[in-house]
Amino acid sequence: MKQLWRIEQYIAGVDKHKLFLIGFYVSFLIVMTLAMLLDFAIGNDIDAYIEIFFIFLAALGFIHYYITQNMTVAVYAIVIIATLTTYALLISNHFNISIFHTIVPLGYFLLFSLKRSLVYTFIHQMIVISIYMYAYIHYPENTLLHDPAILVAIVMASLMIILFGIVYHISVENSYRQIERANRQQTLLLKEVHHRVKNNLNLISSMLGLQMLREENEEIRYIFEKNKFRIKSIALVHEILYMHNDFEKINIYEYLNRLSDALCRMFEKHVSVEIEGDVRDLPFELVLKLGIISNELIVNSMKYAFNNGMPPQIHIGFFEEEGCYVYRYGDSGTGVFETESLKSKKSLGLRLIEMMAQQMDTVMEVEGKNGLNYRMEVPKDVS
Repeated sequence: MKQLWRIEQYIAGVDKHKLFLIGFYVSFLIVMTLAMLLDFAIGNDIDAYIEIFFIFLAALGFIHYYITQNMTVAVYAIVIIATLTTYALLISNHFNISIFHTIVPLGYFLLFSLKRSLVYTFIHQMIVISIYMYAYIHYPENTLLHDPAILVAIVMASLMIILFGIVYHISVENSYRQIERANRQQTLLLKEVHHRVKNNLNLISSMLGLQMLREENEEIRYIFEKNKFRIKSIALVHEILYMHNDFEKINIYEYLNRLSDALCRMFEKHVSVEIEGDVRDLPFELVLKLGIISNELIVNSMKYAFNNGMPPQIHIGFFEEEGCYVYRYGDSGTGVFETESLKSKKSLGLRLIEMMAQQMDTVMEVEGKNGLNYRMEVPKDVS
């Protein structure tokens, strides 16, 4: 059941044209392989070798698509291979009546636009008719080719498959147009929601800034300033979501860079902030929690760390390990004073850090020997 669910999830995320293309390749390879084995079993070696040749060509086409992701080449390759296969088998079987060529137009209607599908179907039918006319004239001993009932049945089968392909193509295209229209509307709605949330949070931040200007007490002004940037760190997540089309994932590297730049400007300090890691896109909720933690740690470093004559540096790392993500934070400050200060005062910042860590089902490990160093292991299934 789990494997089936994974397949359904993969199919749901694949573009319909890619899905049809992969399905066409896989179906062709399976059918041709079974036909080859059957032909070898009954001693029809010529057909079997023809099928091996076209299986090889189809496999090359699929490998080329897998490497280059060039859909145009892959589509025309499989269509030409499948069409030539029907012609080759029709001729190798001494022009005996076959139904395989009647199925080929379905591939056209799955992979091409309606106009192109009709053109390619017309060309294909003209080639098949020409082959049968040649066989009808030059092979009078072939009783099947001279049986009107069989010929009428083949024509009717071809017409039914072509009509089915047209109806199916129109219905599928109409369904996908409706889905794409709904997706566009949903995307615009989500972008508008994130835009409004960002604007409202920035408005609250500006109100705090105005209130801060009225205060003469530096400590109170600093409290307003910190709360202002706590709100801005949340607004920044919505701003990034608004600027991109992916509303589920956020580039953590871009987010932390912008957050650290804004905080450096706030404190008017030239601090070297290095952000590294092998993880980029993360879920919205996880980035929001990590952003709140990073905001508190950077503010703490700016306020307490860089008084020991060392070059001001901050290192933030986010790495992927088996079963979890590892978040690391460090600065080049005094370390001991910062850690003791945070633990003794139980500041709002520390409470926020502990709260976010608990929500992520993890514990923050703190070390203050060579600067302040934080380490946190976040389970991958926690958002």
